[in-house]
Amino acid sequence: MDNPTVFISYSHDDKQHEEWVLKLASALRSHGVNAILDQWDLRLGSDLRFFMEKGLSASNLVLCVCSEMYVQKVNSGEGGAGYEGMIISQPLLSNANSEFVIPIVRNNPSQQKIPMTFGTKYYIDFSDDTRYVEKYWELLERIYGEDTKKKPPLGENPFSEKLSKAIAANTEIEKVLYHSPTMDGTVTFRYDNNNGMYTIGDGEYAFDTRWSRAGNNSIHVYGLIGYIPGETVIPDAGHLYNYDYSSKARTIKSGEIVIFQNLNHHFAAVKLGSVKSGSHGNLYDEMIFDYHIYCPE
Repeated sequence: MDNPTVFISYSHDDKQHEEWVLKLASALRSHGVNAILDQWDLRLGSDLRFFMEKGLSASNLVLCVCSEMYVQKVNSGEGGAGYEGMIISQPLLSNANSEFVIPIVRNNPSQQKIPMTFGTKYYIDFSDDTRYVEKYWELLERIYGEDTKKKPPLGENPFSEKLSKAIAANTEIEKVLYHSPTMDGTVTFRYDNNNGMYTIGDGEYAFDTRWSRAGNNSIHVYGLIGYIPGETVIPDAGHLYNYDYSSKARTIKSGEIVIFQNLNHHFAAVKLGSVKSGSHGNLYDEMIFDYHIYCPE
């Protein structure tokens, strides 16, 4: 399948869980997988059951994000997740490939990792964020059917073009660690990786932020940026013109605000949290920041 279609079934546990699902779906779409997600495809006024039935029947695979709440709802037949679980087990899809459903375990500390209707299906465990890239690659291989190639292939000449392309592809996959597609969020980011780049937002509201080491509790920031020394409150849109946009490089301290402007003339505010520097007694360079992307009304 050049562009397989997958339907993502999950429960709306909380905002953090919804954002994780959105990030996974965005990464899949960037790698050629037509991910169907209610956050994009379910419009106000749409029929919820029709959306579920149409999405499930039109998909090559269903990814079920099995949080503890999701498992409880499917087992009890409660809510949207329960209805989707019922459809999956109905005769409508019973003649499909037995591997139609891929359980993804996330946010589930309970003993029962997947719903009872899934039987003893093998699942992919995304509980450990430090293994995200490894598990994402495993999921992508399963979606494209690459996991069926059990026997390891003969190694390539280390100077071959094919190996270079494989390294480039792996680098592209790792980029999902450096992108938050939501309009608001909190980011924890190792800025000694990915050339100090982290992308927030998506589409015309995407901003490529760039950072480099300055010291503990301070950092250098680059781009089309606005800054007011000592400003610590994310401003209303009407106050963005107060910022100084005369420099493309600034050094800011923890708690301060920097405004980014992208090439589509949209704005995003970033508030710097804690900053760790590998040259000041820490194992690596790491920063935390909150951000807000301004959307015209």
